[in-house]
Amino acid sequence: MSLFGGLFNYSKPGPGVDKDGPKKKRFFLFFELFGRKFWKLIELNLLYVLCCIPIVTIGPATCGLVYILRNFANEKPVFMVSDFFDAFKSNFKQGFALGILDILTSGVVGFALLWYIANQNLSIAMAIPLGICILVLLILMFMRFYTYLMAVTVELPVRFIIKNSFIFSFLGLKTNFITAFWTILLVVPLMWFLFPAWVLVYLVIGFAAVWFIAVFNSYPYIVKYIIEPHEKQMREEMGEEDEDEEEDEEDEPIFTDIGSQEKPALPEKKSGGKQKIIR
Repeated sequence: MSLFGGLFNYSKPGPGVDKDGPKKKRFFLFFELFGRKFWKLIELNLLYVLCCIPIVTIGPATCGLVYILRNFANEKPVFMVSDFFDAFKSNFKQGFALGILDILTSGVVGFALLWYIANQNLSIAMAIPLGICILVLLILMFMRFYTYLMAVTVELPVRFIIKNSFIFSFLGLKTNFITAFWTILLVVPLMWFLFPAWVLVYLVIGFAAVWFIAVFNSYPYIVKYIIEPHEKQMREEMGEEDEDEEEDEEDEPIFTDIGSQEKPALPEKKSGGKQKIIR
């Protein structure tokens, strides 16, 4: 009998779920999903760590991780290993580029932050670049909530992924602060009170837990500002009438899972103009 078998047992029969009943608040829904997927998150975390051992694969491995977590958050069926490696392979180039950029930018800004902290007593003017470094690191954290998630969800060049992630870092400012708060709350106490045991915690479940928070909170913004406008435009181009939209939304999901291989095609660029991704 497992240690958490009684705590996270969702196999018992119940009254069922009314599809027309009120939706659960996302705060409670998150913890329900986290409890239900607890052991799956451990499996996913171990798979992710193994694929990150060669450092150059951190980006593609993060794409695989985020793809599985996106399906967890949307309560979609997942074949853990095959889906992970499908997302890993199909997003390898973009994931590799995003991973390298992530490591370089975080490393440079992080090193600068540590240097200014160590030398802040030299001059009061050091407070200015120190504050800038903290702000830049915060923006990079906010952008990271969206970069890999967009890579596995829509077909976009890396430059547009970075551009849109920067926009989302301000567009979802309130949610980003909430995500950052819970992320820091998980990371800092572990590092402070459980050093060096926190390394073991992260190897077991830490990465999956932190990324699950980010994916759960950030994905609705991608749906609202990228996927739904795209689908609306596609319906208009197909000549569907607006009066059918409400009925369609009730009968069908607003977003059909593209999987790790197929991604929604973007409208073709008009000659002489720029394509707008976020509307």
